Amino acid sequence: MGRIAGVTPEQTRERLRDAAATLFEREGFERSTTAEIAREAGVSSGAIYAHYTTKAELLADALRCHGERATAGLFPPGTRIDAATVLVVLAEQLAGPPRGGSALLAEALLAARRDTEVARVLADALADRSTAMATVVADGQAQGVLTDEVSADVVARFGLMLGLGSMLIRELELPAVDPGEWSTFVRRIVGALTTDGDG
Repeated sequence: MGRIAGVTPEQTRERLRDAAATLFEREGFERSTTAEIAREAGVSSGAIYAHYTTKAELLADALRCHGERATAGLFPPGTRIDAATVLVVLAEQLAGPPRGGSALLAEALLAARRDTEVARVLADALADRSTAMATVVADGQAQGVLTDEVSADVVARFGLMLGLGSMLIRELELPAVDPGEWSTFVRRIVGALTTDGDG
């Protein structure tokens, strides 16, 4: 199957990311072939290599895109929110129902144990997420909203660890905690990072 008329390169990448995420979640990274991903996306196998060097690179892009979609759903474009509120909103999501991309990240973690290239691209993707969070925290510190007693990198690493842990809890389908209690707990934790100690 050749290039689809009227489909832009970005639309092709989006089709490939979505198809890859679906197959990786359902079949696993190793068992999903590039031919199956192309078929699921409705493009030729050559289209994958026109946009991605390796299947691991496609996995990393799918993870990045899922993360961006999840964040965009929480913070609509153009919305101005202070850093403390961003931390509260993100942390409140950790105890909620599974979000898109959770199973994909779990599969990526499994694949990373067996594939050094997947481990490398996953580490890069998680480092990007951590850097983005550190930037939010550093901006909050610069604006005087968050205390600078703890570095932005430490707060970001803690957030990354909480996010990965919550993903595993969801995948194992452990019983949920009370949302109201979780929200109270989150606000207390974030409050400890604010300059007024109030979150």
